[in-house]
Amino acid sequence: MAIDISFIGDKDDYTYEDGEGVEYRYVINDNGTLAIFEKEEGGHLAGNAEPVAVYGPAAWFSVRGNARSKKDTPPARIRSF
Repeated sequence: MAIDISFIGDKDDYTYEDGEGVEYRYVINDNGTLAIFEKEEGGHLAGNAEPVAVYGPAAWFSVRGNARSKKDTPPARIRSF
């Protein structure tokens, strides 16, 4: 699912479109910023992944699409003895 962002003062939404092996996820941070992440289709997002875009709390009004979830985190690695 694509991510649609409504910006304050804009009539048109901005869309991050999934396709060509890329999926987008968003996170709303505690400080109100909106971070957009890009991942390979079927892949995972590392915990330290850098966002492709960050919008300040005064810039955006609403967001629709897939939020980043535990399903996007790679499985834990088990070390052998």
